[in-house]
This record gives sequence, C-alpha cells and structure tokens, in this order.
Amino acid sequence: MKIAYVSTFDARLVNSWSGLGYYIAKSLEKQGATIEYVGPLAEKNALYYKGKQLFYREILRKRHIRQAEPAILRHNAEQISRQLQGINPDIVLGIWSYPIAFLRCKQPLVFFADATFPVIKDFYHDYTNLSKQTIRNSLAMEQSALDTCAAALYSSQWAAQSAINDYHIRPDKVHVVPFGANIDDVRSEQDIEGLLAKRVKVIQLLFIGVDWLRKGGDVALEVTRILNERGIAAELHIVGCTPPIAKLPDYVVLHGFLRKSQPAEVLKLQVLFEESHFLILPSRADCTPIVFSEANSFGMPCISTDVGGITSVIINDVNGYTFGLSDPAARYADYISSVMAETGKYARLARTSFAEYRQRLNWKVVGKQMMEIFEKLL
Repeated sequence: MKIAYVSTFDARLVNSWSGLGYYIAKSLEKQGATIEYVGPLAEKNALYYKGKQLFYREILRKRHIRQAEPAILRHNAEQISRQLQGINPDIVLGIWSYPIAFLRCKQPLVFFADATFPVIKDFYHDYTNLSKQTIRNSLAMEQSALDTCAAALYSSQWAAQSAINDYHIRPDKVHVVPFGANIDDVRSEQDIEGLLAKRVKVIQLLFIGVDWLRKGGDVALEVTRILNERGIAAELHIVGCTPPIAKLPDYVVLHGFLRKSQPAEVLKLQVLFEESHFLILPSRADCTPIVFSEANSFGMPCISTDVGGITSVIINDVNGYTFGLSDPAARYADYISSVMAETGKYARLARTSFAEYRQRLNWKVVGKQMMEIFEKLL
C-alpha cells in the first residue's frame, strides 16, 4: 500500500510534533506500507498572515490562528494536489486536519489528530481569548475535513466523541487509535523484573513537562512534600522545565530539558524511566501525552488527572491512576503510599502497566490498527 503522508511540518524529523509525525510514518512502514512524504508545506503570504496575527495580539488583544485562514488552507490543498499527481497513492493521510481540510482527491482521505477544535478551545491557554474570525475559520476548516474524509483517527474517545457530537459525523467514520511510545522497544517481561529490583526504597517520582503549571508540577511537588512529611522517603525528579520557585527542597532533583536527538541525554532519560516508581503528571489540560506510553514501556505506572483524553490511556489500577482536578495532593499521596505499603501491589501494577504497553500502547500495534482501517477503505 502506498500512502501519501501529508504534514505542514517535516515529518522526517524526530523532533516535530513531539516526534509523533515521525513515529506514525515509521509504524506504517514497518507494516509494509510505502510512505511518500508530502510536506513541509509552504504557507501562502506568510508575512501578511503573520502580521495579521501580530495585529490581533498587540492591538486587538486577541489570539488569532493563522493556520486556519481559508487562503492558507486552499494553498495547502493546491500544493498537495500537485504532488499527488506524481505519487498516485492508495491512501492520503494527513497529520491533523489543517493540511487536508480543503483537499479534494480521488483517493480515500484520512487524518490523525489528538483533539478537535471544540474541545481544545478554552482548554489550553493558547486557545483562550480567540478572535471571532479564528473560531469561525477553525470550525469551518474542521467541518470540511470531517465531511470529506473517509476516516478520522483520534488518539482518545474524548476527541472522537467530539467529532461525532459537535460536527454530526457518522460514528463509523471515526476511530480511536492510541499513540505509541516514542522510545526504543527493547524490553521484555524479564527486563521489567530486573527493573523492579532497581527501584529502591526511596520512592522516586518522575515529572516530565515543559509547562510547569499546565502539567501540574506544583501538585507533584506538594505530593512529594506530603509523603516526606508522613515519614515516607520520596524524591521528585523533574525533566523539561525549571519550577518558578526560589529554593527547592532537598528531595527535588532537576535534570533540565533532555533531548531525544542527543544520545547522552537519551541515556539519562532512560535511567530515570528505569529507576522511577511512578510518572506523576497531574495535568490541568492535556490531550493524550505520549509520555504515559513511554513510562508504561518501562513498567512504570502513571499518575495523572481525569482531563482531556487521558483516561483513554490510563486505566485505574491497571497502568496507573487518574484523579479529579479538585482532588487534593493528599489523595495522590494516599494512593502512592497504599500501593507501596501492600506487599506485591506495586510489582503487580508495574507488570500490568507493561502489559498495557505491549498490548495497545506501542507503535507496532498502532501501525497494524491503522493499516486494518486503511485496507477497509480500499
């Protein structure tokens, strides 16, 4: 099967869209598909639309999403159409709905996303205080993409249900396909048993995120404080950001931003995955973070919140636990201490976390699931 793989960015680069564009393509290649990259796409009248975006921000005090401008979307479609003539693919797959919203082609059209505009609006800070024109453009763009596509893939039930309810799309066109782990898959069940032996008595909590507040870093810090206050030795290891706190407690370890493009930093991150007991990410807003799949690939349970599409990834007491946004940090601490106190409970949770990764949260399984959907469209 030949797939025209459409993205506004260069999906051949592992650092684009958290590596998702790269890993989705590779997962399809490993299933035998031929990937023909279409992108990055040139933005029509980029200076004009960047200026317009700046005008909205500085003068009108509104956020404006230029990528949803109809002229830019039409130009995307023109660029893609020209390249499709030479490729003649079986399937056209868009990464997000933006690049293919106005595309019309003879091949079945599919896109993969982690949210819809209605659920992301006023959910992420960058999608608050939007201009009226942005709202109109974004809704029209997504409606066009959903009406035209043969299938829409979403990484969570939360996003998939929005496509059905908010855009009145037939449920049979909408599929929930989880994200895999953007990390090398070299571990076995025996390896996980070895990692369990590495996790010493001091409870090591791992926080990974570049946005301290949105990802709930303050809650993670408070959970660690409570555990230590109760006489339970715990450390919080922070990757991706520096907390806006003048003096951090001794039980906090900062590791900075670790890049997957740098072997030494990848190794450092791997050691943290191997030695940490829990990934803790009490997000206030999130779609489906791939870091959950990555943690599970090391047999590490994930602790997070019931927001966005997170519960499509984390199943309570199977590969972690999710709490309500209003739940106090003490409830997190209660859960962690109860898991660690009961003989064998943590080991069982670690093993079922790894099982979830092996059964549904890896790119081999995801690639196979996508190919099965595509084959039914042909």
